[in-house]
Amino acid sequence: MAFYRGEEGSVKFDDAGSSASAITSTRSWSLTLDKAVLETTSMGDTYAANIGSIISGSGSVEVIYTASSADETAAFIDHINTATDEGTALFELYLSTTGSKSISFDGVVTSAELTATVGEIEIITVNFVTNGTITTAL
Repeated sequence: MAFYRGEEGSVKFDDAGSSASAITSTRSWSLTLDKAVLETTSMGDTYAANIGSIISGSGSVEVIYTASSADETAAFIDHINTATDEGTALFELYLSTTGSKSISFDGVVTSAELTATVGEIEIITVNFVTNGTITTAL
């Protein structure tokens, strides 16, 4: 049985929404998918009834920032400065760097946390929300 390890994951991003490039300095990523629930209980029912409804997602990507960080990493971080964001940035989150097991969606970068600690590696956390269809190939 094969297992996926965190170091095998990767992220691709394209702010134009057409062809995603790898964020080579990815340290980690997370995605939470939520499904709204609608109650459909009728008068006189003994037990509650529910159905699933609208699906949304949010998450974050941690990147290591170095002097040699490629343009795609800088563009990813800088996407927080896009004020008139149409929500068409393409995100692709992979479980491994060589496989095709992925989750892709359009999204909006909602925040970026930049910190500097003397003697430590620079880690930047970029948060996002999904926009529209979420495609899984797991």
